Amino acid sequence: MTRKPNERKTYPLTEEIISAIDRFYFSHYCNHFRRGAFARANSTIPMLNMADDHDLIDGFGSYPDDLQMAPVFRQYVYAFMQVQKFDILGSIGSRGYFFFLLFQCFLNVDVDGLDDRKHTNKSVIIGARGPYVPFPSHSFLSYMGPETYILMLDCRAERKKDQVCSPTEYDRVFERLRQLPPGVEHLCVQIGIPIAYPRLVFLEKALESKLNPLVALGKSGSLGLSSFVNKFNADAELLDDLNDHWTARAHKASSLLHGPRDLTRKQKERNWFVEQLQKFAKAQRIRVTFVSGDVHCAAVGYFKTLAPPKTDPLPPTTDHRYMLNVVTSAIVNTPPPDGVISLVSSLATKKHRTMHYAETDESMVPIFQTETNGRSRKQPYVMGRRNWCQVDYQDHEWVFEIKVEREKGAGETVGYCVRAPPPRWER
Repeated sequence: MTRKPNERKTYPLTEEIISAIDRFYFSHYCNHFRRGAFARANSTIPMLNMADDHDLIDGFGSYPDDLQMAPVFRQYVYAFMQVQKFDILGSIGSRGYFFFLLFQCFLNVDVDGLDDRKHTNKSVIIGARGPYVPFPSHSFLSYMGPETYILMLDCRAERKKDQVCSPTEYDRVFERLRQLPPGVEHLCVQIGIPIAYPRLVFLEKALESKLNPLVALGKSGSLGLSSFVNKFNADAELLDDLNDHWTARAHKASSLLHGPRDLTRKQKERNWFVEQLQKFAKAQRIRVTFVSGDVHCAAVGYFKTLAPPKTDPLPPTTDHRYMLNVVTSAIVNTPPPDGVISLVSSLATKKHRTMHYAETDESMVPIFQTETNGRSRKQPYVMGRRNWCQVDYQDHEWVFEIKVEREKGAGETVGYCVRAPPPRWER
């Protein structure tokens, strides 16, 4: 395979590559899903799964369009017409999403179809065909217990560098949300990337800059910095992760039209999505809480109603705009270096006026006041240790307990709690 980034973008999708891609995904799923503790968990614990980049390839959808349109990434023959069958060449995007649906959702579009009104899985919400994947998005809205539903929003199948979800997906998701049965008080919205989180725009600019010496040295392989750039187009390795963020420039400031077809004003996708959930929460009297991960650390962000000067803020119980974003990453994810955690923690104290126009304030919850050994912490907003989150339902509240590893590999955790109160505002 060629090492030159420009040649990779036009490298043909050969029969050999197609076979290799299929063997990789199929073997990877078989090896991991039938061995060890993960296999036992899969066979004994009920679970819901949603697509993200590592189900395809790291950063898929957040690379520049010329790379995403490369034959090995995207090429396929789309023949979903009268015969209702897919004739798909084996590119990374098409086969990665196919095997995600098959192994993690037990779905095959050739068998189950794409009409979610008649679908075998009554929880599925089928959106629009992806720009780089020959399948429509598959989101899921499922019952989770007393007064509780979970929305797992597919933020990957339709993703582009300047889009997370398409207007079609948003339309269909909100249509289904409005049909939730009476008595539902809590909606958990699971998204792969945090939506209320410190901004790293300055870092995006630095990594995108052609004058960045580290990127130049990485491309040349000098000083052992070849790992600083990715293997696909030799951009900075961290750039696709930053472009994934809802708070990235491309998503926070996107001028793409989102929402219902009669929406005449262009709005920013991330802000528009938050606003629509606020309107839904108020009208349906349902508390909305986000759960996300991917950043390899633990944190809690939140939205709330902006209080005018010299006035007390609304109590969370009566504030329909009060939405927590619980950020927790897989227990196997190694946290970032201490320097990165310190940087993100310092940015967590910055006040954001991004949504003041919509009477909405956002910030971070200083949940980590102590270390896992009980000592006080100077960085209460972000915890750079492996973690996972347990959720309990107590007296109409959701209690999120982030379980943080006391010592790496020791198997013991310390819990840090935050509560999502019940909705007690007037419709």
